[in-house]
Amino acid sequence: MAIKLFGKKDEKEVDFFATNDMLVVFDHSKNTSDIVRVTDLDEDAVVAAGRYKVPRLDCEVTTGPEGRIFFYRAPTESVQEVERLALLEYNTVLSQITAFRPPVPPASMDWTKGILFALLFVAFILIAVT
Repeated sequence: MAIKLFGKKDEKEVDFFATNDMLVVFDHSKNTSDIVRVTDLDEDAVVAAGRYKVPRLDCEVTTGPEGRIFFYRAPTESVQEVERLALLEYNTVLSQITAFRPPVPPASMDWTKGILFALLFVAFILIAVT
């Protein structure tokens, strides 16, 4: 991040996140919390890629100075399960992205096409002779 004089940010700065929203996961059992940036948001879930994917209906939503803040309060078992599922989904997406195979070029002319072209050629010769 480049900063110009008087604290102005460089105009070429790129934000890699689609939203400025934050997710706060509060673990009731341990009285700890984790604050992460939201990478994806849909009707059903709030996602922090590779970290959490929590049900949106289980979150309390507030507004902060930079965007929304989603609070997810849960016991330790729920937090661990959410972390495990998010990591599994993240790894699945990564494996699908890296498993790209280049398209297979079409094979040379098929035998049926060759026979059809030969019959068409013979038909034109017969029509031309008659």
